[in-house]
Amino acid sequence: MVDDYGNELPAQTLQQINQKFDNGSARMAGIERELRTTRQELHELKQQLADLLEFFEAMRGAFKVLNWLGKLAKPAAAIMGLGASVMAAYAAWRGVR
Repeated sequence: MVDDYGNELPAQTLQQINQKFDNGSARMAGIERELRTTRQELHELKQQLADLLEFFEAMRGAFKVLNWLGKLAKPAAAIMGLGASVMAAYAAWRGVR
């Protein structure tokens, strides 16, 4: 038997050819099993990353709220300080009379 380039090919029996096909089929089945396992792991990882991303988005919202509360706390503290000083001045004025 000769290939397309004129090289002589070793003679193979039908049993040898079938054995190579069987080996190839077994190898392909192994590759498909590994691929299925890898796909499942990637799907689980994708779900975990989606959950983590959702958590970070929620934390970003929480930090925005805390930032707004911090911005409100400064004027509220000033107003409370003013109220306390007015109350102290009034108490001192009542005590003098």
